[in-house]
Amino acid sequence: MSDIWARLQSRKRSGPGLPLVTFVDAARDERVELSATSLENAAAKIANALRDEYELVPGDTVALDLPVHWQRSAWCAGIWTAGCTLATGGVAADSGAGLYVTSADRAATFVGHGHEPIAVVSLHPFGLPVTASLPPQAHDATLVVRLQPDAYLFEPPSGSLPAWRHAGYDVLDQEEVLRVAGERAEQWGVAEGGRLLAGAGLDETDAWLAALAVPLAAGCSVVLATGDYDVADVTRAEGITATASQQR
Repeated sequence: MSDIWARLQSRKRSGPGLPLVTFVDAARDERVELSATSLENAAAKIANALRDEYELVPGDTVALDLPVHWQRSAWCAGIWTAGCTLATGGVAADSGAGLYVTSADRAATFVGHGHEPIAVVSLHPFGLPVTASLPPQAHDATLVVRLQPDAYLFEPPSGSLPAWRHAGYDVLDQEEVLRVAGERAEQWGVAEGGRLLAGAGLDETDAWLAALAVPLAAGCSVVLATGDYDVADVTRAEGITATASQQR
């Protein structure tokens, strides 16, 4: 299985209710857990929206400018399920993307630079609609995604599709993203069935890999932690078996 959608489906079959991505925000006292079933559902809805509402096709680029958050994981899954190329980090703004996806507090930075359309993602713990005032070039993606079917309606992606553009890398296809993520998981010492803590100290590249590709490649689950959290407390509460560390 060399593509993201196939890996998600496999995780759903093997452990539909088991956690795949957990987001912990110590500053806001938030904890959101996505099972394989929940994340596959989110991926299908987002991918359907990309293909149907936004009229993107496999190979088109989506620039994703979201913080470490469970929505980052969900949108990575949806973009790759749709067969689109994810542009992140320093290359996102100049990627010539067919869609720019960001949070409400960042939307204005994309206005007026040829970055339309701008889809704004809610960072509410329950994914409720955006309440902030948005520039006219931007719209709340919440309802666009929510109205989509739960099952992915288009052709599945292939492992050879271009998948990720990020500073410091050539464009990686889906198979290469999974390979790099698997190597990183091995370096971090997380095994199949393990639970990885990905938090403070990660560089941007590793944080993007940890959001989705690493748990899918390694067969583990991941805890994305932000804010001033206590490592020992999170490790104990979440059953952490390995901690991601910078590999540069």
